[in-house]
Amino acid sequence: MDKGLIKPDSKVHPKAPGMKYRHYAPKADLAIVEGPTEGVIAEIEKRAGEAEEKGLTVGIIATDETKGRYSHGIVKSIGSREQEETIAHHLYEVLRDFDSCNVSAIYSEAFFTPRMGQAIMNRLLKAAGHKIINVEEEKENDSTGM
Repeated sequence: MDKGLIKPDSKVHPKAPGMKYRHYAPKADLAIVEGPTEGVIAEIEKRAGEAEEKGLTVGIIATDETKGRYSHGIVKSIGSREQEETIAHHLYEVLRDFDSCNVSAIYSEAFFTPRMGQAIMNRLLKAAGHKIINVEEEKENDSTGM
């Protein structure tokens, strides 16, 4: 994969124009949460709950398999992980839906799937401005007090 797409480093440029910038970015800040499924759900739930306590509305991009596991925020499924084409097809639609809901922030599960996962993540990364929350790193920081 093009290093200009992976890192939000201003010194690293993508191979083709228009590949790095925030295409179809929602109005609200979008962050992708990656790691083991249970940890991703817990991290998104924690952040959405904290936002609700402050009176903010959060959008959550989930899948059919996980949508029922969230009790905070506005949860939208983009399809089943078994049907990657559906996920790719519904991604921008869900982002536009969140714009109309006036959410303050959006958290998305990461998508590392065999066939189209890289394309889906590329679209998400561009929309998120490359903002990723790694559950494993968050856990390490919590345990070390950082």
